[in-house]
Amino acid sequence: MTVNCIKFVIPGEPQSKERPRTVRRAGGVRTYTPAKTHRYEDIVRYFAVYARKEHKISEPINSQCGVSIKAYFGIPKSFSKKRRELCLKGKERPTKKPDSDNIAKIIFDGMNPKMKLNKALHKKMVLQDGFYEDDKLIVTHSVEKWYSMHPHVEVTVTWED
Repeated sequence: MTVNCIKFVIPGEPQSKERPRTVRRAGGVRTYTPAKTHRYEDIVRYFAVYARKEHKISEPINSQCGVSIKAYFGIPKSFSKKRRELCLKGKERPTKKPDSDNIAKIIFDGMNPKMKLNKALHKKMVLQDGFYEDDKLIVTHSVEKWYSMHPHVEVTVTWED
């Protein structure tokens, strides 16, 4: 068995999975995912699939895997020079929102294939490949929050053939 590892970076401030929204209308209640969450999941999917294809893996991964996430947040402008240095050395870590579990959710869902319900056939159709077939394949994961001058998220996925 060979152990495979792919690492990719998502530029920009880390985001979290937002809660589904509910709208009441004359026809009943409709639930939807906010557009901000959909956009970030699309960005994650783009970088994840690009990294997979760059490693010459044409099909989505279909074996159990582990995911390590390091979320790097921008240092607030209100911090003093001394406090900035502590942040960059890793002595002060972000304890602000988003929560680490919500960061993990949006990354995992973003690495899934993009699906759409075909109402005529009553089944889901793949619009865009994902990094893996489904996030249920993740058997272990970790999330770390750090400060950085350049906010981004580093994702490392490992699996065995």
